[in-house]
Amino acid sequence: MILTIALVALVVMFVKLKEHPLFGADKRVVPEMPTLEYTRTDIENLALLCKVWGFMKYYHPTVRAGEYDWDKELLCVMPSLISIDSKDRRNAVLAAWVDGFHARMKPGKGIAYAPDSIKQYPDIGWIEDMDALGTVLSGRLKEIRDAEKDTVCYYVTLMESGNAKFEHEQMYRQCKFPNISYQLLSLFRLWNAIQYFYPYKYVLKKSWNETLLEHIPLFLQINNRVDYENALRRFIAEVQDAHCSIQNRKMKEYVLPVGVRFIEGKAVVTGYYELKSTCKDSIVCILQPGDVILSVNSEAVDSLVKRMTPYISASNEATLLRDIATEELLWSSDSILYLDYERKSKIEKRKIQCLHKKVVTLGMHQLSKPLITKLPGDILYLYLGSLLGGKVPSKIEEKGLIIDLRAYPAQKMIEGYWDYGLLYPYPIDFVMPTRPSLAYPGLFVFGSVISVGKENEHYYKGKKVILVNELTQSQAEFMTMKYRCSPHTIVMGSMTAGTDGNLSMIVLPGGLCATFTGLGVYYPDGRETQQIGIVPDMRVENTIQGIREGRDEVLEAAIRYLND
Repeated sequence: MILTIALVALVVMFVKLKEHPLFGADKRVVPEMPTLEYTRTDIENLALLCKVWGFMKYYHPTVRAGEYDWDKELLCVMPSLISIDSKDRRNAVLAAWVDGFHARMKPGKGIAYAPDSIKQYPDIGWIEDMDALGTVLSGRLKEIRDAEKDTVCYYVTLMESGNAKFEHEQMYRQCKFPNISYQLLSLFRLWNAIQYFYPYKYVLKKSWNETLLEHIPLFLQINNRVDYENALRRFIAEVQDAHCSIQNRKMKEYVLPVGVRFIEGKAVVTGYYELKSTCKDSIVCILQPGDVILSVNSEAVDSLVKRMTPYISASNEATLLRDIATEELLWSSDSILYLDYERKSKIEKRKIQCLHKKVVTLGMHQLSKPLITKLPGDILYLYLGSLLGGKVPSKIEEKGLIIDLRAYPAQKMIEGYWDYGLLYPYPIDFVMPTRPSLAYPGLFVFGSVISVGKENEHYYKGKKVILVNELTQSQAEFMTMKYRCSPHTIVMGSMTAGTDGNLSMIVLPGGLCATFTGLGVYYPDGRETQQIGIVPDMRVENTIQGIREGRDEVLEAAIRYLND
């Protein structure tokens, strides 16, 4: 009897599933977008459709419950917004489309958070603009905004840390480009993900609505896959956040395996990447630390920086130059680069062999640098970018401690660095996060202040220096905030990346993924870290001359400070 009931329940569930649009019961053919010269009015109509579609996706009770194939609904209505000769007619089309997803809506209770706990309100004031939307469409959207909603959403959940996790988004891996419909779907999906789940939207230097209007024409002009990927890169670079990137795109295959940093405004060789194979150093030793790269394949470095800037999402100039130096400058589609460089006031021109990226260890760390080094003068040095593994010391007898965070902390390789209780005499507040809301997408609310440490009369009482620069990003900045609040500690170095908070990711048509920051990070008093970074107590930078002499002037300054 129990088995029979279970079988009947399965059959009923299967029948209901077959009726669900996402199961394929929706047999409508998606109309193609017309190939024509799109007017400014067409662009404005598409921008409004993007905003209405995204608002419905995250606010409408039945749409956010996953009862419709929401991508298909967009693709089906999109052509009807083209070549409309009046705003009233456009608004009528959109109002009728919204009405097609009618649901019984009970009034909700509204935002229940105290105003002083809210960092960012939903950016949905546009739905009240009756001059732009008309009375009917505006009224429908306000009813949806104020409706009672489930706390769960089919398209997005919150991770344990609190940032958005996007689910049930289709990648359309087989999509070929150009394809206007799916190009716009990609733009609309990403624009709305950031619109409702990016914690620092209020710091954007440009209106997010204007950004949408500017980029729709670029997505209409795509001619191939490379154009599509570059259009996405240019769009997400508008966020100016080093966590923003387009993943799975086609990358250049070859790289000259030397480290480069912008020092004194110039692209300077600082060392060598480590190799995964038996490739000999003769390939890379043509360039030496301190060499200044002047041009690559006959293009001046300044010109290359200007050309690549629109494609790099960086929180500040230091991070922009870092990413150009590490991800663009010495990369090539073939195995040869032609370089002009300056060495000790002499200009050299060389044709240099590159290596395939598979044999080069890339990243913001030094592979073979040890975790722990004892320095002269009774100083302990910890390099938290080490990939050699090891355990952070549970006891320090040296008079001074240097923690080098000029790298991304190797969390899986180093035990004990995350909650380094030895540094703290008692619990100390160090950070206050903001998290998104599923009930009111676009809302970011302060969580509880997070503390580090516990009562410990045997804490380390010596002086401490934390070293930072543009390689100090995200988790490294978070750790700097932690360690800095321990007694007798200063931060030394230069501007950090200004990018903190856990990553969120959303898939896009063509098998791509976009990433962006999903949590806000603030000091306990509410001070900002985004774009600003961790401001050093003592500003010290490397020089070209120091690189040529094999010196680390920032580390030297830290040693002098501890010996003073």
